[in-house]
Amino acid sequence: MTTVAARLRCLSLGLMLGACSDPPREPTRAEPVPASFVVPPSTPPVADLGSDGELVIDDDPVPSEPSVTLDEPGEGSPQPLAKRKPGTSRRVVVQVRLTTGHKKKLYLPVVRLAGDVVLDEIGDEGSGYRWTPRVSTVLTSGDGADPEFIAGLRAALAPAEPPTPVALALDRWDVATTFGWPADVTDPHVAEIAAAQRLALGHLTIPVPELSMSEGTVWTVNRKVDLFGIPAWQSLRCTVDRVHGDQMELSANVHYFGIEGAPIAGKPLGLDSVAELRGQGKLKARFDLATALPVDAQLRGVLKIRTTEGGKRRRFGFEVRADEEYRATEDPRVTLEGPLVQGALVRGTVAAGTAVRFNNRKVKVSPEGDFIIGFGRDAGPRALLSFAFDGQAPERHILHVADRTFEPEAIDGLPPEMVDLDPKTRRALGKSRRRIKKLRGKSSDTPYFRDGFRWPMKGKITSTYGRKRILNGKEQGFHWGVDLAGPVGRKVRAPAGGVVIFAEGDVPLSGNLVIIDHGHGLTSSFLHLDKIRVEVGDTLAAGDVFATSGNTGRSTGPHLDWRMNLFDTRVDPQTIVSGKP
Repeated sequence: MTTVAARLRCLSLGLMLGACSDPPREPTRAEPVPASFVVPPSTPPVADLGSDGELVIDDDPVPSEPSVTLDEPGEGSPQPLAKRKPGTSRRVVVQVRLTTGHKKKLYLPVVRLAGDVVLDEIGDEGSGYRWTPRVSTVLTSGDGADPEFIAGLRAALAPAEPPTPVALALDRWDVATTFGWPADVTDPHVAEIAAAQRLALGHLTIPVPELSMSEGTVWTVNRKVDLFGIPAWQSLRCTVDRVHGDQMELSANVHYFGIEGAPIAGKPLGLDSVAELRGQGKLKARFDLATALPVDAQLRGVLKIRTTEGGKRRRFGFEVRADEEYRATEDPRVTLEGPLVQGALVRGTVAAGTAVRFNNRKVKVSPEGDFIIGFGRDAGPRALLSFAFDGQAPERHILHVADRTFEPEAIDGLPPEMVDLDPKTRRALGKSRRRIKKLRGKSSDTPYFRDGFRWPMKGKITSTYGRKRILNGKEQGFHWGVDLAGPVGRKVRAPAGGVVIFAEGDVPLSGNLVIIDHGHGLTSSFLHLDKIRVEVGDTLAAGDVFATSGNTGRSTGPHLDWRMNLFDTRVDPQTIVSGKP
C-alpha cells in the first residue's frame, strides 16, 4: 500500500482508533424497573442549544459527500491515540428519550437497553461488532402512558431468553447500518425506538483525521445518518477536550440537514411526510480508545421539520446516551463490595499508590489500597469513578446506580412538643448539628471499615432508612437510620472497629448519643441510648460493648437508631450488613 493510499484508508475508515500499519483483522467469532422509577436530569449537563432553548435555522451549506477534515491542529505535541484491540467485551447501556413540542412533552416512554458489545473486526469498509442485548427497561414514571401499551412495548423490546448475539455493523464513517434488535419492528413505536437506538449506537465511535491528536484539535465530520427513520446529513464539528492515556474526551457541535428527494419509509416520528428537516445538537463523550467504545456519551438535539413546503415547523427534541456499565465486566485491578443502589456504601480495594476520585472528588486510599464511596438517598442514575494506576493518566468509568422506593412513615398521636419544637430547642438543635457536622467532615487514616460490619444489637427492625417521616400529619424530613426494637438496657456493640469521636447525653432529639469514626470519613451514630460506657478518644474493636439501648430524646419507645454517614452523605446501614439482627 502506498503512503497516499494508506493515508486515504485512515481518513476514509475513520474508526477510533486503529493504526494505519495494522492489517484488517479477520473476525474472531468462535427484570423491569418499577413504574415508580424517576429519570433524574442527565449528568453531566450539556449546554443549552440557545439562550431560550430554541433552534436557530441558519444557512450552513448542506454537505454533499462524506468527509473528515482537519480544521485546527490544536496545541502542544500530538499524542498517539491507543490502538484498538478487537475481542474485548464491554457492557454498554443505551438510553433514548424523545420529546415533542415546545413544552417538551414526552413523545414515547424513555427506553434503556443494556447489552454486551465486542469489537470483532476492523476492515476497509467498516467495523463489525457483536451486540448481545441483556436487559431492556421501559421507564414510565409520570408519562401517563396506557398500561397495556407499556406492557406490549416491554414485550416487544425484551431480549430473547437466553440472550443471543446479533450483528451490529458500522460503515467506514461509523454509522450504524445494521442493528439486529429488536427482531420485530412492525409496530411503529418499536420501529421508532429501534431507529433511536441505532442513532445512539452509531456514536460508539467518531471518525478522526489523525492517529495522533492534541488537546484543542478541531475537525469536521460529514456523514449520512438515519435520523429516526429520516435520511439526513449529519455534520459534526469536533474538538478534543482531553487525552488521558487510553481515553479521550471530545465535544462536538452537531447540525442536521434533510436529504432532498431521499425516500422515506413509513411514518417517522408519526409524520405523513417530510418536506424539510433542520436540526442541531451537542455531543459530549469520553471514549476508551483500545475498545473503541464509549465510557459515557450524550447527544442532545432539537429538530424542526416541515411536513409541507412553507408549512409550520414541528419541533422534536431528543437525547440519546451510550454509557459503559463498569461493574458488569470484571476489572482485576479493582474490587468493589456492596450494591450500586441509592443509599448504599461500597468498599473498594486497588493496588497501593492508586489515586481514586469519585464524582470528581478525591477519595482517601489507605497504604494497603482500601477506599470507600457512598450514594445518597436521591443519588442520580450515574456516578463517575476514576483511577490513576501506578502514576498513569486517570482512567474514568461510569457506575449505574439503581433507584429505590422509600415508603413514607406516619406516626400520629405524638405530644405537640415532639413535633413543633420551641425556639430554645431549635437553637440547641442547630448548635449540636453544626458541631456534629464539623466532626463528620474530618477524614481519619485508619480503615477500620476494611473488615466489614455486623449488627450492633439484637432486635426487630421497626423502621428503615430513607423513609419520609409524617408526624401528626406534618412532613418532618426523613428517617436516616435503621431502628432496632429492644428493651432499655440491652447491650449495644460496635458494628466495626473505630474511635469514639462523640459521646454525650441529652442531645436535642437524639437523646444520649455516641458517634464512632470507622475511618476515611465514615461514621456510625447511635441515638436514644440509655447508658454510655465510653469516652471520646476510646478505640473500639468490632463487638465491643460501648452502651446500652434506651428511650431518650424524641423517641416513642425503647429502641436503637443506627445511622451512618460518609462525610455529609447519609448512607443506609442495611446495605453493608447481612442476615437478621
